[in-house]
Amino acid sequence: MATDPPFDIEQQLLAVLQKQGRDYLTVKQMVAGLPSALRQQLALTINQPITAMLRKLTPYLGQRLQVYKGARSSYIGHKLPPEELILRRLRQRSGVSSKQLGTQLPMAKTPYIAALNTLLKTGTVRCTLRENHTPYLMIAEAPAALPETASSGSADDRAAFKSAYDRVGQGEDFVRIHRVYDGLGWPRERFERVLIDLMTDYTIELHGGDPSRLSAAELRHSFTDAHGTLYLTLSWRGQP
Repeated sequence: MATDPPFDIEQQLLAVLQKQGRDYLTVKQMVAGLPSALRQQLALTINQPITAMLRKLTPYLGQRLQVYKGARSSYIGHKLPPEELILRRLRQRSGVSSKQLGTQLPMAKTPYIAALNTLLKTGTVRCTLRENHTPYLMIAEAPAALPETASSGSADDRAAFKSAYDRVGQGEDFVRIHRVYDGLGWPRERFERVLIDLMTDYTIELHGGDPSRLSAAELRHSFTDAHGTLYLTLSWRGQP
């Protein structure tokens, strides 16, 4: 009688994404990134049809992962709203046409256009025409509707946040959010207000990770956004 492999499959898939620094990968890339022992126990090979791979992996995706059906391939990635997928891609590469952006995302045409139109209507993404009349997209300098907690932190608070990041990180690019929180000793509301402010103007970038490696207190001192996405680490990208 077959038994489930002695692995937390969801955590193994999350670990592949974290190692690659990606929100999603093609199904074949995910399978290739899994430990060979796990692939053997699941009877997975990269030469199998995608449908066969998905049939074996889908029961293990849990609450944090999902299958995405793109125009060209199928993907497995973090469970994110379509609008967030678009914004994350534009943060990586701005100034692309809507058609180019669509080919870079794990989304079918209809939900992609619907999500993009939502971002355009709210002013979160703006569209500009090139001289050849090709429209291209970029994130607006200031998102239109931020929660009240996202009001700008003072320059002193931003500087203190950067100082704590440098101090607890000791030169590392990726620093645990809970360590910055503990290093500052601020009330939670103040900490999140400054963190959201820094994230909104792209001074910092937030990243996921493997929550099983953290204690309950460390998870509480990490950051969960309005969509329920848990972030464990941050990296500094701009000036304080």
